[in-house]
This record gives sequence, structure tokens and C-alpha cells, in this order.
Amino acid sequence: MSSYNLLRPGNLLRLFLAMAGLALVLRLAGPYLISSERVQSEIEARLSGWTDAQLSFSGAPSFAFWPNPRVGFDNARLRNPKLTENEGADLLTAEHISVRFSIIGSLFGGPDLGEVEFVRPVFHVRRDAEGRSNWQDGGKAEETSAQSVPKPATMIVRDGTIVVDDMPRNEHFRITKIEGKIDWPEASSGLKLSLLGVVGGKVMNWRLSADEPLALLQGGTGAVHTSLNSDFLGIDFDGTANLSKGVFATGRVRIATPSLGQFLAWRGVNWGQASERDAMTVEGTMTANGYTARLDRLTLSIQGSTAKGILDLSLPPRRAPKVGGTLAFDRVDLLSLLEVLAPPTQDDGSLPPTAFGGIDLDLRLSSEEALIEPLVLSDFAAGVRANDGRASLDIGDAALLGGRVSGRLALNQGHPKSGGELQLSLNDVDLGALAGQLAISGPLPNGRGSAHVELFTDNPWRALDGADLTGMFALHFDHGAIPGFDHTAFEQLAHGNAPFGMKQAAGGSFEFTAATLEGRLDHGLAELSRATFEGTEKTLTVSGMIPYRGGSVAMAGSIQDRQGADTSVVSPRVNFLLGGPWAELVISPLKPLAELPAD
Repeated sequence: MSSYNLLRPGNLLRLFLAMAGLALVLRLAGPYLISSERVQSEIEARLSGWTDAQLSFSGAPSFAFWPNPRVGFDNARLRNPKLTENEGADLLTAEHISVRFSIIGSLFGGPDLGEVEFVRPVFHVRRDAEGRSNWQDGGKAEETSAQSVPKPATMIVRDGTIVVDDMPRNEHFRITKIEGKIDWPEASSGLKLSLLGVVGGKVMNWRLSADEPLALLQGGTGAVHTSLNSDFLGIDFDGTANLSKGVFATGRVRIATPSLGQFLAWRGVNWGQASERDAMTVEGTMTANGYTARLDRLTLSIQGSTAKGILDLSLPPRRAPKVGGTLAFDRVDLLSLLEVLAPPTQDDGSLPPTAFGGIDLDLRLSSEEALIEPLVLSDFAAGVRANDGRASLDIGDAALLGGRVSGRLALNQGHPKSGGELQLSLNDVDLGALAGQLAISGPLPNGRGSAHVELFTDNPWRALDGADLTGMFALHFDHGAIPGFDHTAFEQLAHGNAPFGMKQAAGGSFEFTAATLEGRLDHGLAELSRATFEGTEKTLTVSGMIPYRGGSVAMAGSIQDRQGADTSVVSPRVNFLLGGPWAELVISPLKPLAELPAD
């Protein structure tokens, strides 16, 4: 018959009626072409090979033949009969499950099933306190064989949900709006997975490919590539894995986030110091076994700094995670680092319930440059400890202004209250330059020497103000000078017995061969208990109160000939008082008692 005759209206009508009749015959013959019980058992085998899972559904199966033959089940339910309701017996519920099948295969006795489509399924994944999954039969998990693994299948998920109840980790969450495909057509072929879902309000895309999925499911080792991506997080792993008891994986891993603050907020952690601009990247070779992992040849980039080293991680059930290792930075901001390690407290003074403050951290750090604002340390080596809202930095050694420094910086967030402490020991450091970097003004001594400082605060370190500090200090200068202090002019003015401004004696400097300063700090007030400057001819001594956040100085002092100095003329001792603000100090000479008039 020519194509012209085929297109004649009468022939077209006959063709349409024939096709409609065939469709009707197939629809009526559907239950006889393919056994719903056979399809049911095949779906059970494809979904779970480790359990004797049972599939049930309501009503009779439905059949469709366009655009391809499919058999469907409504209100499907997959159960593990060996578990109770409280143990997670329900593995899967779905509004509808449909399976593609071959008509020709069905005519010759075999259903020849194809892809399985799940419409609005809910997968329930539960691990009990011993780590056993409701999808695994404990009696078979350790004796996995070719007959006890899921059969190859291509599965499509439409608008699915995964409910996770992980008791060992005390984690409970839902992954919703899942769309995607699991493609494993044959036992000898590779497996590809691509799923899109919403986790914690964020859309995430999970991809996985395995060259030998059957070997993996039977407890062997196989190549795996997997990635998890979102707008705020990217994880990529390429290596080999073994899914037998304990789970082993080794390969190259990369974890990156463009916003550490956004990632922490997604984890439910309110971390005040985590900036939205703080990008972080971790790359390295990972070896994971059970609850432990090691990252070798690690590269860490955070807050504009780069570190290389090794990290060991442990994630034991129901215990605090542990992180240890060694990191070598090019440059690191120590205060920001400690703030990240010790999270801010909530309004009631407690830690956030999901804060990483529960991590037990033990790191050894080194850095070419380390910033404790405004100070910059070089050749820095230290240890960092953090646990449950407490963080400490023990500085073993570092270079500062031509000398060496060691010490300890500790932050305490909410145990029982926030606060911190700083202990520093300096040796052969330019103390005058140090005072300049700390923006301490006034007629202060210059020179090299040693210092020991201990500072404490009860307030959060990130909101620290100088008025919040208490502590003590001790400084010793080997040689130096007090700029803006001409002791000869000062003595001449003091003999006049009239008050005068310090600026009137600022035309020179007082050089000394040794100096010692000791005192304490108390909420914005420095109490100088002793300050002695030994010059070649004169000794200057002062003591008193210095408010370093405004207010007036209240000090007393004296200048006298140095004991043992080779001077032909002995000058009388000059006693005086200092008052007023640093910028406008006023000197009030004190007469010796012998010169005071008698009553």
C-alpha cells in the first residue's frame, strides 16, 4: 500500500481503531501479561538485599502502555519484618511506585523489569545506639554475598524525603524535595547517582559514581567518586572505598565554603566572629577507617592565610569529636583563630546547643607571621587547645621587635562566665617600640629589655576594652632613655618651689643604664608601685596611679645623686608630685622637711 493510500481518511480511521483496540486489549490483558506478585518481589529485591523486606500496597495494580508499558502500585510500604515500630520497621512509604516492563519478555514468561519510579516516597534511615541500621539485618551484614545485595536497577525519585534518626550521634534531620536518579542497569556495569534535595533549608546536589558497585556491596574495595554541592558548601572525594563493617576510604578530598559564617549558621551555630566573607578551603589525602580519619598533605586556606600539615580526626559515637595535628601557616590572626575555636555564649551565658565548642582540639601551630593585634610575631610556634567553650594558645617561642617572646593566651566562654587571660614573657625586646605599637602615650622610657605581663578579664575577649583588664607587669631595661625629660632643667625648675608644666623641661632626654618598673592594672588604672631609673649621675624614682583611659595622673617622685657616682658636688634631693593628664603634666615641687617653717 502506497503512502498516499495509507493517508486516505478511511485508512487513517481503521489504523486509529486498530491502535485503540490494541491498547484496550493490552490494558485488559495487563494482569495476565505480568504477575503483580512477581513485580512486587522484584522491587523488594532491588530495594534491599540485606533484609527480608516486605512490600505491600493498597488496591489492585494499575497498568499503562504509553509512552511505555508500566505497572503501578498505590500507597506502597516497605517494611523490615524483624524490627518493631520503635526500631524503625518502616523502611519506605510512597504514594505511588511504578515499574517499567517489557511486553515481549512478559509474553515469554519473564517480567523483564526496567526502571522503578517512586512518587513522593519517604525513606526512613535509623541507626540504633549500637550503630545498626534498620536497612541492614545484623545477621547478614557480616556475611554479605552475591545473593544478599540489592539487585541492579535504575530508580527515579520524584518529590522524595529522607528521614534520618542517628542515635549514636544524636542527630535527627530531614532531607526533602528529593529529585534524581540512581542508574545501575546491570550487575557488571557502573553505578551513577544524582540526587537533588533540601537539607536544613538549603538546596544540595549529591553525585556519586562507582566503577564496581557489586564489589563494594559485597564487602570488597572499589573506586568511588562523590561530590556534595550547594551555594555555601562543596565537598569532593575521589578515591577507593570499602563498605564492609567499619567502612574504609582513601583518596583525595576537597572541602570548600565561600562563607564560613553561612556554613556555621546552617549547622545551627551562632558564631559572632565567623564573618560572611570568611572563605575556607581544605584539601588533602584522606584515609578514613570507621570513626577516625587522617588528612595528609593538607592545605588549609582561611581568613587570607594558608596552612599545610596533617590532621587527625575522631568522631566517636556519643563522645566529643577530636581533632589533632600540625599546621604550618604563612600568616595567622591568633585572636580571630581563638574566637572561632571558642564560640560566643547565648544570652543566658550558656553555649549554643550545637556549637563546635564540644570539639576536643589539640593542634601544634607554626607561622612565619602571627598577629596578636596590634603586635606581629615572627618565627611563631605554639600549641592550641580547645574544648567545650574554652580555648588556649601556648606560645612556645616567637620573635618580637628583635627579641623573643613566650606566653599563654586563654579564652573562656561561659564557664561559668566569659573571660580570658594573657601571660607574656619577653626577653631582649625593644620595649619602647612595643609601647608605641600598643599606642601608649606619655613620657615613657625607650630601650631594650625584658618584661613579664599577666592580664585577666571577665568580659568576652572580642568586646574587650582596656578598662576591663586586671593584672600585673614587671619591666627591666638594660639601657635606654626617657625622651622629653631634661633632668637638669627639671631640677632647676623644681628648686623654684613653684608648680610648672612638664613641657618646660622637655628639651632633652634622661639616659639610664638600668631601669625597673613594677605595678598592677585594675580596670583602667595602672598602679606603679616602683619605677627606678639609674642614670650615670642621677637616679629617678616615681610611683603612683596612672589612668590609661582618661583622667589625671597622681604620682610622687624624686631625683637624687646616684649612690657611688663620682661627683665633686653633692646636689640636694628633689622631691615632687605629678598631676594632670598625660599631655599636660604639672609638677609640684616638695620642700625638704628641714626647710619648712616652724609653727
